[in-house]
Amino acid sequence: MAKLAINGGPKAITKSIGPDWPIRDDSDLQQLKEVLESGNWWRGGFEDPKQSKVGRFEEAFAKYQHAKHCLAVTNGTTALECGMKAAGVEAGDEVLVPALTFVASATAIALVNAVPVFVDVDPETYDIDPAAMEAAITDKTRAAVIVHNGGYPCDMDRILAIAKKHNLALIEDCAHAHGSEWKGRRVGAIGSLGTFSFQMGKTLTCGEGGAIVTDNDDLAEKAFSFHHIGRVPGRPFYEFHRVASNLRMTEWQGAILLSQLARLDAQLDLREANAKHLAAGLKKIPGVASIARDPRVTRWGFYYWNFHYRQDEFEGIPRDVFLKAVNAEGAPIGVGAHGQPIYQNPLFRSMNFGRTGCPVKCPLYGKPVDYAKTCCPTAERLHQTQALSIGHRYFLGGMEDMDLILSAIRKVRENCDELRRHCGQ
Repeated sequence: MAKLAINGGPKAITKSIGPDWPIRDDSDLQQLKEVLESGNWWRGGFEDPKQSKVGRFEEAFAKYQHAKHCLAVTNGTTALECGMKAAGVEAGDEVLVPALTFVASATAIALVNAVPVFVDVDPETYDIDPAAMEAAITDKTRAAVIVHNGGYPCDMDRILAIAKKHNLALIEDCAHAHGSEWKGRRVGAIGSLGTFSFQMGKTLTCGEGGAIVTDNDDLAEKAFSFHHIGRVPGRPFYEFHRVASNLRMTEWQGAILLSQLARLDAQLDLREANAKHLAAGLKKIPGVASIARDPRVTRWGFYYWNFHYRQDEFEGIPRDVFLKAVNAEGAPIGVGAHGQPIYQNPLFRSMNFGRTGCPVKCPLYGKPVDYAKTCCPTAERLHQTQALSIGHRYFLGGMEDMDLILSAIRKVRENCDELRRHCGQ
């Protein structure tokens, strides 16, 4: 008789894990009602911008992320674009970006007419590898977009030293990392500036939306101008100083973010407690392991919780076979680190940059680029054989949910012989 659910046996998990997302209550309705009744549905309708919902959120989120300035924008991708423009990234520049992250971390670079340069990652954290990052720097390198993958902070000590040594603008992509801390300092304004996403699935959400945080007054002023059609504070409304777009956040989004921010700390604390319980349980199961937490990571506000699969310790069962089996048991485990390396997407493999081929064929750049030849071996190996993850909402239930996930993994581990027969091994 089959024991594993993939072979027709009983499932280890027969209930839902974690609550529906996003979590909402009457406080969200009240915030939206206030916007509706005010008649001012955009931040420009207020004489004092700090009286708007967006302005109040910016002030609160800057404080929350230990930053001096916050600018709310339309989404996380435009936050990256606006931030890079503020940092002076232009045509002909190279910008470093990790190979494992969401595609927008790289396409945002191309959208400001710069050239993405893919950098391999650390196999233990899935973040950008500082040594590989420094090795990729050329005379064309203007900036680096570093991603706190899954919310786990990059090695900011080494990366800040590299950025200072080579005079690079450092953009922290914090789309996964609301509330994460490096040595007690929340990510975002540790580098030149940081960007956030408030898309539907993120740990702080208004459906769509984004933000830029920084401690630099000059970068804050430039980012404001680039998000507000080239206007600058203190000048006439119909006077424009830069070629810029309209990236303003609506009052509706600002309202939802205010109510969501009020519950974020409690959610992060619950996730961390459950993640620690899960990590302790994984230590007792050969073949799976949590990320070895650096003591300098003083808070891990994860979007998804990355962990490791070790095929040689799981009796040679391939990672993807394990995933099929554990998913059949009802465990919500997926491929970690945001899937395949970015450069393996058709956009980059086919060099689909439009009729002129810019920015990679921009004469201001003047170097040949062929992403089909790009190879970041660690990133490719992690994607194919090692990376695992669990989404953040599954950590918002009780510890009994973590025990159920552990029971599913343990069940698969204890029945490797049956799983091997299922695979024809």
